[in-house]
Amino acid sequence: MIIRGINKALWISVILCLGTVVPLYPQEEEVPEEGPAVEEESLEAPSIKPRRKRFKLKLPPEVQEILHALMQGEKKVVEAVFRPMEFREPIATIPAEGRFGVGFYGWKGLNPLKINPTSISYAEDTDDKLTEISFSGRMGSFLEIEGGQTNLSYALFGKSYTDILAGLGVRYSSIFPFPRMEIRDDLIITGPPDVPESWGVERQFSPSVLELNIGSSYIMRWHPKWFIHLKYSYGVNYTRFYKDERMDSSPYGTGTSSAYSVGLKMITESPTEARYAWGLEVRHIYHRVNTIHDDLEITPITGMRLPNLGVFFTFSAFYGGRKTAGDEAKKLFLNEDYVAARPKFREFINTYPNHGRMRRAKKLLDITNKRIPYQLYSEGGDLQGRKKMDNAAEKYVEALTAAEDTLKDRLMERLDELVEHYVARGNDFFELRQYEEALNNLGKAAALTEEGKRAQNTLRAKILMAQGNDLATAGLYSLAIRKYDAVPDLDRKLTMKARRASMKAAVGMVGDVNEAKDVVTLRLALKSLKTARDMFAPAEFKYNNYITVLEKQLAATDSLQVRREMDNSLEEAREFIAQRHMPRLETGMLVSEVQDLLGEPDEVVESTKGKNRNYQMWIYNLPHREKRLLYFENYVLFKIEAG
Repeated sequence: MIIRGINKALWISVILCLGTVVPLYPQEEEVPEEGPAVEEESLEAPSIKPRRKRFKLKLPPEVQEILHALMQGEKKVVEAVFRPMEFREPIATIPAEGRFGVGFYGWKGLNPLKINPTSISYAEDTDDKLTEISFSGRMGSFLEIEGGQTNLSYALFGKSYTDILAGLGVRYSSIFPFPRMEIRDDLIITGPPDVPESWGVERQFSPSVLELNIGSSYIMRWHPKWFIHLKYSYGVNYTRFYKDERMDSSPYGTGTSSAYSVGLKMITESPTEARYAWGLEVRHIYHRVNTIHDDLEITPITGMRLPNLGVFFTFSAFYGGRKTAGDEAKKLFLNEDYVAARPKFREFINTYPNHGRMRRAKKLLDITNKRIPYQLYSEGGDLQGRKKMDNAAEKYVEALTAAEDTLKDRLMERLDELVEHYVARGNDFFELRQYEEALNNLGKAAALTEEGKRAQNTLRAKILMAQGNDLATAGLYSLAIRKYDAVPDLDRKLTMKARRASMKAAVGMVGDVNEAKDVVTLRLALKSLKTARDMFAPAEFKYNNYITVLEKQLAATDSLQVRREMDNSLEEAREFIAQRHMPRLETGMLVSEVQDLLGEPDEVVESTKGKNRNYQMWIYNLPHREKRLLYFENYVLFKIEAG
């Protein structure tokens, strides 16, 4: 109830206090109500009862924009208050938690929780009461241990929308036996009062309470290093009243106890999966003693209420609650860095598929994907303004892959501006005859748009024309013609200019046609002249006689080449026939026969054994470092070996 009231108050305050919100990015279109269903109803018979108009709350545009921002998660303040660290790991369990603190019942003037005589109920026939039990300055200590606190939603269903845990706890509280002290008139520590003599016991009234509680914890996270801890517990108590040197077990009372607290805890990491939290809490405890067990009948007390307000130091160990990639993604999302947020959202979705906020994560990822092109467009414009054209082009091209149609038009305009920049730089380098730099810039333009590709081809054609002119000037007509012939394929507008230049280069070649022996060069000149004759009008083309000279020269060259090829073929045939009729090298041949067949050897190794045995080895060196070895015994070949 407390948490629900707090959240409700926060929502109301935000809606009332926030000003006008101006959307930075195009808002997602709302889906209109379906129309076909209304049309189908109109075909039916009219109803007897008139149809009631559906009530629709009309809000000012400013309020609608605020509500839309709340739903989309665009405002840092709203998200920090209402959805802090919403993608964190759920806290699965708090196995152990301890508290120790000091509580008080208040002083005069600051005494909303003090115990007074009306807090104790007596039997009807009691005359003597604890009239000095104002407890206006009484203080006590509290020790509490809880264990097994479990996130039931996460344990049972595998997902948790918020960190609410439940567990069991034991608490012990007692009042300090301070003596009576008067610090000021309005600041008195009364000390434990003595029991009236008529009760028949010599004791001091100093209650102590032992409780067994069921506790519920609600953890609110605004930061990875700390959290707000709200806690409520309810249980049964065992209360003893009197104290001297020891606590008497009789009489005693039983009843119920409740407590609620709020505190701040700091988180300490550890090398293990467990994490630790420590901090301070402010807690209000209320003991209600309803039943008195007094077998000896020594007390007239029939009931008692003990309220207390204290400050506790707490320490606990817990599992879970770590910051995830989803929290990092949301922070980047709120900072409008959607490019960096997208991989973080995807990492979170893949790592925690059963997370309770998965639907929300997918929604933010969808919004992120829609806004990335706009971010890239903005970043590209900034880079372009700083003359970082290459980086700007990368941003525009990346944005173009997922941009909406309205943004695509703006992106294409920016790309056209970059193409104009690259083309202008390329032409400047061309005028300086720095062709590599010129082509480099036009290559960038070609990668962006079709107009850039056409500009690149035009520049290549101009470069070929310039190179051809340089070659023709140097007298390298054949190389110049090859440059000119490649121009029309790149830019048809330069076709006529390239053909004229090719024709002039061919005419220059014809001047040396009588000395020219390169058939390929002659054919290239003839082809260029014939192409020019077909393109230009007869009055403009005056080089028919050159074509005739080239054709005669090529005909004579072709005839001479044919005769040479015929002579070579006949010579090869004769050698082949001679080799077929030549005796073959065989063992048993004499030295003189081998000489007639193979000629003199390149090297001879000779040895003699005895008086009548002569041995020789003839070595013939063959191509590719190969050798032929012939062995003679008494001048007769007896072995042939390849080395």
